[in-house]
Amino acid sequence: MLRSICLVFLIFLSSGLALSEPVSSPNESDVLFSIDLWPGEGIPRFKSKMNLQPLLRPNLDSPPVTGLEVKKGTILNFTETLYQTIESGLVIIEQTQKLEVTNYGNIKYLSRDAYYSSGKQTNLTLKKGDQINVLQNRAEGQMFFEYQGNIYAGWCKPCYSASYKTAWWVKVTLLSKSGWVLINENTVEFLQREF
Repeated sequence: MLRSICLVFLIFLSSGLALSEPVSSPNESDVLFSIDLWPGEGIPRFKSKMNLQPLLRPNLDSPPVTGLEVKKGTILNFTETLYQTIESGLVIIEQTQKLEVTNYGNIKYLSRDAYYSSGKQTNLTLKKGDQINVLQNRAEGQMFFEYQGNIYAGWCKPCYSASYKTAWWVKVTLLSKSGWVLINENTVEFLQREF
């Protein structure tokens, strides 16, 4: 029970403190950063609120997949996920901060495998007046942010005050056809996550 309470609290932290505003019309050229993971803990589950037309690629410039439609009320079983930052949130550091973070270098895209294997653990000192661009929440209250051209992930208290825009896509397969669906409150009902 204590574990469940802690997980609920951590989900609240990762989704409630930083202000991520989902966008309804992301295009490929708008993407600042993307990762093959979803935000938050547990495995997400969704049910379509309307008939959905999956797209060939995870952007609204993409054509639809011919002959593939997700009917209203369908549980979305997805095989891939892509969480994109469309607009970062600027934060100016007000006092010196020492952060234990993972440095992924100068990148725009981070695969699931690279997330777990390529980062370098580092101690980062942010000084008063430094600027960071908050990109997106990860899980357990951790954040992705950009500082001096590098992408970092970790606990970042100043990041929680940022407002940024994201787009979340999942790849669904039905009747041997696959396509991407944009996940937001207009397209799906968010079901209880699996842990």
